Amino acid sequence: MSFKQKFFSAVTVALALVAFSTFVSAQDKSDTPNPPAREGKMEKRFGEGHHGRGGMHGRHFGDDRMMFRFLRGIELTEAQQTQIKTLMEAHRASLAPQQEELRTLFQKKRDGSLTEADKTRLTEIHNQRKASSEQLKATIMGMLTPDQVAKLEQMKAERQQRMEERKQRMMERRQQRENRTEKPATDN
Repeated sequence: MSFKQKFFSAVTVALALVAFSTFVSAQDKSDTPNPPAREGKMEKRFGEGHHGRGGMHGRHFGDDRMMFRFLRGIELTEAQQTQIKTLMEAHRASLAPQQEELRTLFQKKRDGSLTEADKTRLTEIHNQRKASSEQLKATIMGMLTPDQVAKLEQMKAERQQRMEERKQRMMERRQQRENRTEKPATDN
């Protein structure tokens, strides 16, 4: 074995040891068992868990965790936080009567037994919840100061810019893949 091969072998082994030790040290060493699983995604309380990970039901049916992600990064006063929390709790309570009906409808959808009447009812519930969420959002936006609204607009513009850049990169990668797969025809 040449010196170059020995050197690279030693470096590879060293990197593997570092990676393994990092992995082992990152493991949770607590003796406490994992918390019990939640009954459903819609039952999470505001402020717990990762916002925006509520699944499609939250996004389409007025789950306020999804809707109020836009407030992240905005410095709210204690009074604003209290008012918003109260509004969101009232909003959540107003949506609660439909929860069981939604569960039933989604179960029917999964089972493939959703009727046209059920689809119509699902659309009605969706529209009601969407209107309620939009009204709540407008109320909260009215509570913000002009500086907070300006910061929200700035953050929105930055998000849109990042999204456009991401979209452009994806298009470029797709084009590169297509160019690689297109092989020039050779005459034999």
